[in-house]
Amino acid sequence: MRNSRTFKLYTLIPQEILQHFADQKKVNELDICEIIAEQNTEWVNRLFDNETSYSLNDLKHDFVGLMTNDEHFLPRI
Repeated sequence: MRNSRTFKLYTLIPQEILQHFADQKKVNELDICEIIAEQNTEWVNRLFDNETSYSLNDLKHDFVGLMTNDEHFLPRI
């Protein structure tokens, strides 16, 4: 069962990014958000539990870095 953070993440990430990774993994866009929410709970918690606003560029940077498992990736959030 999907949690509310999965749906919140789905509304924040641009559809073209979600579609790109969904096509690669042969799942739908909501599944991609669920993968991120389950595998990166600390990051998702920082994103939604913090009073800070994040730029779309920071959000996209982190999301892509998490999805690609880039060994040099440093999250901005």
